[in-house]
Amino acid sequence: MKYFWSIVYSFLFLPVFWLGARSLSLFNNKLKAGFKGRKGLFKYLKPKVLTLDPAKKNVLIHCASLGEFEQAKPIIDELDKTNKYNFIVSFFSPSGFNHSKIDTPLKSKIIKTYLPYDTPPAVKKFIDITNPAAVIFIKYDLWMNLLKELKERNTYTMVVNSAFDLRRFKWKFPVSLSYKKTIYEFVDVIGVTDEEDRLHFRKLMKGTDSEILVFGDTKYERISKAKEVSSDKALINGNVLNKKNVFVVGSSWDKDDDVIFPVIDKISSNGLSEELSLVTILAPHEPTEDTLDQIEYDIHEKYPHIKSIRYSELNKYNGENLIIIDCIGILMGLYKYAHVAYVGGGYQTGMHNVLEPAGYGIPVMFGDEKLSEDAEHLIKNGGGIAVEDSKELFKSLVNLLRKRDYRFEVGKKSLSVFDRKNEASKKIAEVINNQI
Repeated sequence: MKYFWSIVYSFLFLPVFWLGARSLSLFNNKLKAGFKGRKGLFKYLKPKVLTLDPAKKNVLIHCASLGEFEQAKPIIDELDKTNKYNFIVSFFSPSGFNHSKIDTPLKSKIIKTYLPYDTPPAVKKFIDITNPAAVIFIKYDLWMNLLKELKERNTYTMVVNSAFDLRRFKWKFPVSLSYKKTIYEFVDVIGVTDEEDRLHFRKLMKGTDSEILVFGDTKYERISKAKEVSSDKALINGNVLNKKNVFVVGSSWDKDDDVIFPVIDKISSNGLSEELSLVTILAPHEPTEDTLDQIEYDIHEKYPHIKSIRYSELNKYNGENLIIIDCIGILMGLYKYAHVAYVGGGYQTGMHNVLEPAGYGIPVMFGDEKLSEDAEHLIKNGGGIAVEDSKELFKSLVNLLRKRDYRFEVGKKSLSVFDRKNEASKKIAEVINNQI
């Protein structure tokens, strides 16, 4: 099947993908930025690599985007303790390349780059320049020609935080599973999050040489670390939230807003306003000026009892019941102020990170249409609440705010998912240290 999928990939998938992305880039700024960022990639990359310590081995870590980079940070921190490696972090997405930051001091140097599009000449040149002793893929985003080239050079490869997601069609359909098996055959180690995933991957990879190891999931470590870092940062003046119940809405989309705003308006329009003293902090998924203007327009036209102010103007705060976050990078720190959180994406694109608020031991709510694996685990533990519409959100939110003991109980159950946390990064680093 390797030969079959190699032909399909090279002569069907890649051309269609490239032409489709090129066409859509005329209308999509992210795709356009991706093409622009890769223009002159090797001229940019070669002098960067020359600044690395030649006495150290290069470890290439590939992340699809910013979320995967956050999961890579504990691995980088752990490998850096040996002072044996240079780090090259590659991204597929412009958002990952543009917004990724290392927030802990490293002994070794780290550079970041776009991953070139997966044509044989491009990946050969990319590997020639970066010369990795090992390549770690975070979660997914595996590219066949890159993996084939690494295999031919006997470069050690590992994919970590892998999950066999049976909720998704591509993990059930025989044709897509056949393709996935071919892709994973090029990887030396498949690092999974738990024993259940190991059994699923072992069945998929039967008859291959791939090693399947249970490492755990580095995202738990990353969230715990980020919580420590953000706990000392004051993002909002204490007087603004004094004696208030705080409802933090993270990564909201328009469909989330359509459910949330009627609830805020209703709470603010009757006797509940004084009883609950609710302030909502809304962090839109993409806080562009157009998005912010649309939110403010909708509030003005439809919700007379919502009074909003932008985060950048909080020095003028005058009792508004909605604070709209008009910057990026502070959401994790905002959850520390919350009594209850809501995570967006559940009605639209797919769930965003529900573990960030869970790490603060607060109840976490979300839309019920596109639940993530983490959201389902939260529900199972009793710390997550899926809501279908405004009516359900109103009922759940008021209940949590009125019943303090109940809120604390749900919050404890939310935090209990971190009982699963482990030393995944140490296990991963140990394997890498023993192999290269």
